[in-house]
Amino acid sequence: MTEYLDQQVKPSRYAIIRWFGFDQFEPERAFTSYWVSSKTFFIIRFIIALYSTIVFWAHFGIAASASAANIFFSYFTTLTFVGLHSYLVTACVYHFRYLRNKNVDFMLNQPSVLNYLFVYLYATVITNNVVTPVVYWSLLNQGTNGVPAISVWTNVSVHGVSFFLMLIDVTFNRMKISIRMVLFAILTVVLYMFLAFIIFANTGRWVYPFLRWSQGPITALWYFVVAIIVVLSFFIMILVHRVRDMVARKTGRAEVSAMSEKVPDEETHQDHSKLEANQSNITTTSQA
Repeated sequence: MTEYLDQQVKPSRYAIIRWFGFDQFEPERAFTSYWVSSKTFFIIRFIIALYSTIVFWAHFGIAASASAANIFFSYFTTLTFVGLHSYLVTACVYHFRYLRNKNVDFMLNQPSVLNYLFVYLYATVITNNVVTPVVYWSLLNQGTNGVPAISVWTNVSVHGVSFFLMLIDVTFNRMKISIRMVLFAILTVVLYMFLAFIIFANTGRWVYPFLRWSQGPITALWYFVVAIIVVLSFFIMILVHRVRDMVARKTGRAEVSAMSEKVPDEETHQDHSKLEANQSNITTTSQA
């Protein structure tokens, strides 16, 4: 039975990093699963990463053929899928190195900022891939009449299947995420809003109709609704993580990692006991 060490990355000297929990990241949790072996998990992850690669290039190719490549990256939904694709590819590369090295030393020894970026990417991916299907299918979808089959496929993949790709990864990994990371999820959307404003200032075109200021007060309401959806999406995914862990504990699948978490404490306790015994012997000898 495999025991996981779940080593944390190096503690940060910056209070803000510690407050958000970036340095509480345990890399091994990203490459191991309660349900399958790490090798099986890698195969699953590789398949969905390959699918996301095919979808991305097909989607970009369709945009380029329609002379829309210049606005391809202006859409939040596209950027969300790019984020998911980037996460899956990065996770696959790290996962391969984990299987080859049989440890996470390569992550523990790399610049801390790379680990923090991985955590940030994960937090935004799990949030925005809930936001995108909700917003797209409720506000933006215009139907598929007269749309080529390949465009329908890429459209559904980017705005719907992406949710399931993310959910598959979340289900099989053992990642934990700090609740305070919700602020970064909100910040990401706010930064996109600024990007949309810049695009409008330069081109006179709103990326999404509901962002138009000319609508009056209703626009502010839409912005507020989007913010609420982002927050709810984040906490829904926090709940998904906790339900996954709870089911693992209830079914005994989490016992291995629980055992490994106790080992350091037991060893530390034994070391303290030995130290106290040695100190007592020294004191007795000196008194004699």
